[in-house]
Amino acid sequence: MGVGVGAQWDMALTNALIVEDLEMARIWLAEVLQRALDSVRQVDTAATLAQARNLIALRHYDLAVVDWSLPDGSAESLIQNLTQGPTPTLVVVATIHDDDAHVFPALQAGASGYVLKTQPLAVVQSQLQRIALGEPALSPSIARRILGHFHALAGAGVVAQPEAEPTPLTKREEDVLRLLAKGYKAAEIADKLDLSVHTVNGYVRDIYAKLGVRNKAEATLEAARRGLVR
Repeated sequence: MGVGVGAQWDMALTNALIVEDLEMARIWLAEVLQRALDSVRQVDTAATLAQARNLIALRHYDLAVVDWSLPDGSAESLIQNLTQGPTPTLVVVATIHDDDAHVFPALQAGASGYVLKTQPLAVVQSQLQRIALGEPALSPSIARRILGHFHALAGAGVVAQPEAEPTPLTKREEDVLRLLAKGYKAAEIADKLDLSVHTVNGYVRDIYAKLGVRNKAEATLEAARRGLVR
């Protein structure tokens, strides 16, 4: 079972979305988020998946803090929609569920963090601040659960297979990936490489397909493995 908690992402997190059905929890999360990340300037909120999708259709969000269980369904498909594509959103799940049945589906859907709302404000704030350091926002019990999962696989004799030779990229694709991994947005990459934004987005789609990645965090990790960023 693979999980996607990428190592780095775009630090220019200015627009944020909170998806949470309880009003007091929405207010609390907005306060925690703005305390944790000075870069956040705009925070929109939604109480349902439908409301969240309406907002996403109008605006791109750099960061989304999403409850897993919502009145109109689980957040799995919403996380997939937010994290896939040429300009993915960094998603952190904020929930009360700390069991495997919730943790691993959330991470597999593309979430780059998983925090528990049952923790004190200061603790959640500290975990969200890790985003600014390029680290996943994970509650300690969730990090231990992930480690335990892989330790259990090792104990069961599941051995990781040798990595295949990396899929080759063109020089231009490497240039785009390098800048993407450094946190540049599509428009900024286009300006630096003297390309159109449409062309850059096409390169990003091709890079994702070649690397078999779903979001910027995973692409950044692959760029680091290839020595394109340090």
